Amino acid sequence: MTPTATGHEIAVQAENLHKSYVLGATAIGALRGVDLVVKRGEFVALMGPSGCGKTTLLNLIGATDLPSRGRLHVDGVDLSGLSDDQLADLRRDRLGIVFQFHNLIPTLTARENVELPMQFKGVADAGRRQRALSLLERVGLKDRADHQPSELSGGEQQRVAIARALANQPALVLLDEPTGDLDGATGGEIIALLRDLNRREGVTLVIATHDGSIAEQSSRIVRLRDGRIDGDAPGR
Repeated sequence: MTPTATGHEIAVQAENLHKSYVLGATAIGALRGVDLVVKRGEFVALMGPSGCGKTTLLNLIGATDLPSRGRLHVDGVDLSGLSDDQLADLRRDRLGIVFQFHNLIPTLTARENVELPMQFKGVADAGRRQRALSLLERVGLKDRADHQPSELSGGEQQRVAIARALANQPALVLLDEPTGDLDGATGGEIIALLRDLNRREGVTLVIATHDGSIAEQSSRIVRLRDGRIDGDAPGR
């Protein structure tokens, strides 16, 4: 059952979300009427088999795709009717996104990668540098600040990606299979870091994952099947 919350407590509110893709003459329904409320401070794991709709749902919440039907509010903003520029501003200012394969800029250092979202927001040089170093320290990589991605391990690159996602103090951090490209031990370190950010600092997390270890550490598990929510239960 979807938890209730007052408006100021809500990070995400989805109502009857549908998303279809047209392949040739056929419409494929990726989401088929999803209702979901995510409260601020939750750690929500979206789980289900491949093709169930969890990445599609994450993309809609992240404003990188638009629903075919339904309403979606993120951090109190109704996404329907927003222009491309307004959606870009929302992604920059209110959302942090972490991808499975890091998506770091290879020619930039770890610090410069973390600074990039702040540069787009117009933060002054000194402020960007100070916050980037603080975030890298938070994820245990301050001593690797001047290293480029090719000089970092996969786990270290994912830590940089998490620090970058936090750069503009987002209301919500979205992660798509954050441990999918990592070995078990390194994935466990990333899960521990995410759990710490959520519990100690109240960072709101929504994670699309196949990794049962993430689900075990989450505060809530939402299961999807065939484009619909098939289960919604507390985690730990």
